[in-house]
Amino acid sequence: RQPLLKAPESALPLPPWLPIIGPRLRRHLRLAATAVLLLGFLATTFLYKSSTLSGVLETITSQSTTGERIPMNKEIREQIAQRTHVVTTTYYPDTTDIRFQLALDLCNLAFHYKIHTFIVDDSPNFQDISDQFTRAGGGYVHVFQQNKNAAGGSYVGKGGALRQAIARVTKRIKHTAGLSFEETTIIFTEPEKVDLMNHLFDISKPILDGETDVVVPMRNDDLFRETYPIEQYHSESFGNLHFDLMAKQFPGFQREGAQKLDWLFGPFAFRANLASGWLNYHGTAWDAQMVPYVRGVRNDNWRIMSVIINFHHKEVMKRQEEGTAAWTKKRLMQLNLLFELLGDEELVERTES
Repeated sequence: RQPLLKAPESALPLPPWLPIIGPRLRRHLRLAATAVLLLGFLATTFLYKSSTLSGVLETITSQSTTGERIPMNKEIREQIAQRTHVVTTTYYPDTTDIRFQLALDLCNLAFHYKIHTFIVDDSPNFQDISDQFTRAGGGYVHVFQQNKNAAGGSYVGKGGALRQAIARVTKRIKHTAGLSFEETTIIFTEPEKVDLMNHLFDISKPILDGETDVVVPMRNDDLFRETYPIEQYHSESFGNLHFDLMAKQFPGFQREGAQKLDWLFGPFAFRANLASGWLNYHGTAWDAQMVPYVRGVRNDNWRIMSVIINFHHKEVMKRQEEGTAAWTKKRLMQLNLLFELLGDEELVERTES
């Protein structure tokens, strides 16, 4: 077998004019041609492997306080990855669902960044879903079937699946050498928000640095308007303004970086030693994501802050949902539910009776 960087003399055919050139020049030409072929092979291999991530990778950066994007040290990224866990919940009628394909992209990124990701799934074809997620994520994606009868029946609905996923992460932290609840973060995201995986380092770092206890990432407003269905942009912007106004009465939401939150984005991160705040709240819908950190800030002086990220929503989601009355109705239902469960019941002053 010939070394890769040195082709045998017969590997490259000689053009008719080559014999008139001196032997040393012929050798240099052969080496140059071999190098061109090798570079072409490497480029093709790189492009093939990159295609498995569906173009969802982004250069990892860190965001300064002025909003300037600067490269993040590789060693820091590795330390953050070891101490960061992602949780998400899934349900798919079948594997043709657009969101299922996006969830596979998320699993690919979990493997790429070496971040342990915990998925609780309630799909009717759980085994098939689980197998595909596990293959995509290698040893970094852990899939569990939603167990609605466990924990006294508290694992019901989306909120229950979230609690089950968080409980699984806490078990891993407890039994993994080198991890501690005080120096580990748990991040929730919906599985179709694939690009969030490219920003986990920015989201997790302030918690690991001791700057805050909870992070609510905020979408860059220009990208929010550009990449989301326009109806969703307006409904969620309105909802965010409403909850900012209601939260003004609490000192914890008036500290630097907490006065304006992207409440309706969905993703959030917290220090793992605060997991009981979510495990002990039994909401079954979107409120299960938000009410625990509101109570923590309001009652227990948790520190919360916003981190702006250049989040790109997937174009296929915008095409599917924009200009569709069924989706605008869902947005209204979500606002009505959260205005009651979050606004009217949680973002209010508690008076002693």
